[in-house]
Amino acid sequence: MNKKLENIVNNLDLIRQLYDKEVIISVIDKDHIVQGFSLPPGLPPQMPIGSVFEDPSGIFDEVVAKGITKHNYLPKEVMGFPVEGNLVPVKDGGEVVGCVICSYSVEGKEKVREIAEKFRQSIQEIDDSVQDVIVGIETLFRMLTNMNEVTSDVEKDVNEASGVVNKISNNASHSNILALNASIEAARSGEAGKGFAVVATEMGKLAKDSGSSATEIKTTLSAIVNHLQSITQSITEANDVAKSHMDNINSIKGILEYTVSVARELENDVKL
Repeated sequence: MNKKLENIVNNLDLIRQLYDKEVIISVIDKDHIVQGFSLPPGLPPQMPIGSVFEDPSGIFDEVVAKGITKHNYLPKEVMGFPVEGNLVPVKDGGEVVGCVICSYSVEGKEKVREIAEKFRQSIQEIDDSVQDVIVGIETLFRMLTNMNEVTSDVEKDVNEASGVVNKISNNASHSNILALNASIEAARSGEAGKGFAVVATEMGKLAKDSGSSATEIKTTLSAIVNHLQSITQSITEANDVAKSHMDNINSIKGILEYTVSVARELENDVKL
């Protein structure tokens, strides 16, 4: 073993105690052979002395070849749990003779990242659902507005029909007066006016029936107008409720969007 590497190996336990974290310090020569390691108490050896260090990322070879310090992450498949840390080249006479790896477990960090990712996804799903609700309320709002306009048009038509019925009622009243006058004149005419008197009587009946029908139609139209006004009032109230819900949901959406951004930042902060 190179003398410099040997000195480091002999002081590994002391070096490890300088760190607050439960770090793992390993000394590996430039041929990937483990020369020594120091582990926190209770942690079983992961790389026995004399074993070959496997680094699928290629960072170790870069550190040895270029003589530069690099930061690296190893998934749990390599050492049994995920770790990250620094790889520092050891030089002797200007030549790289090995590498000291100071690493620590990031299992807790990974769990936080996974939780943050799930949290962000859940909030995103809620945000998408709220967006669907907003679209639904906007559609309902437009439908209620259209119904209100249609109801107003129907009310105008009913009012116009009521005007026509009033004219019919007035005409029936006039016809009734004419029939009465005709009956009087027929009576004055004696025998010659008997036929005309029959016609006048029938005209009077027809005028009376027309007046009664007009009154019934007017009563029905009046009831329709009252119902339309009730419908219009209900639609207006429904519009107010929809608008209130829309404002509340927009506020919720703003909060959710902020929460999503915070969750994304948290996820990025703990990303390995």
